[in-house]
Amino acid sequence: MERPGKALSELCAASAWEMEQLRGQMQALEDVVLDVLERGTPPTSQELRSLQDFDLVIQTLAGLSGFYKRVQAQVDESGPADLPAAAAGVTLEKLRDRLRSASSLANT
Repeated sequence: MERPGKALSELCAASAWEMEQLRGQMQALEDVVLDVLERGTPPTSQELRSLQDFDLVIQTLAGLSGFYKRVQAQVDESGPADLPAAAAGVTLEKLRDRLRSASSLANT
């Protein structure tokens, strides 16, 4: 049987990785926005494609927030968290898969 500390460790590692990815995406987006503002011309088609990542960042943050709200509700209602069940509510498929992978590692 897996120790609760191990599950928490795996969840923290997965969360830290997700946040680092978001930080990198935001840094890249900041660079694009600053380039466009400094240049004073409309964004190029490549810059517009890059700026669409704002939506992905927003969706990822919403997915993580919902995941943690579900984990909190599980703990408040029954004690132990069911991480795979909490991950099932994440609508971004790749994020859901990454959270499930961390959950399955923690539950083995």
